[in-house]
Amino acid sequence: MNFFFGKKQTVYAIAEVLENGRSIFEQEMKKLKYQGEHSGPEPVIEIGVRVQPENEPGFESKMKAGISKYYLLMPGVRVQVKYEPTKTQSVLLDDNLQAIMARNPQLTKKE
Repeated sequence: MNFFFGKKQTVYAIAEVLENGRSIFEQEMKKLKYQGEHSGPEPVIEIGVRVQPENEPGFESKMKAGISKYYLLMPGVRVQVKYEPTKTQSVLLDDNLQAIMARNPQLTKKE
């Protein structure tokens, strides 16, 4: 038997955060596995987003994001995500801190 597996297609799009990442993070950190010292991979949280692909209808999904960016993930913040077109129930945050800050001036403290 000869099976051919095609390369997975990845789509990038802008998504608007729908939930408060800070409160989700706080709930996650209350779990017993994070009490004391934590070593290992960065914990990941899931947060609701509305994905807005170009030339396609938008959809709601759950975005996986490492906790190192949780404090930026507030309702209304726009971030870049990536996903497979056939698996839209879960998307992955694919953005760096500088790009998130540049795209969302409301995150910058005004003096």
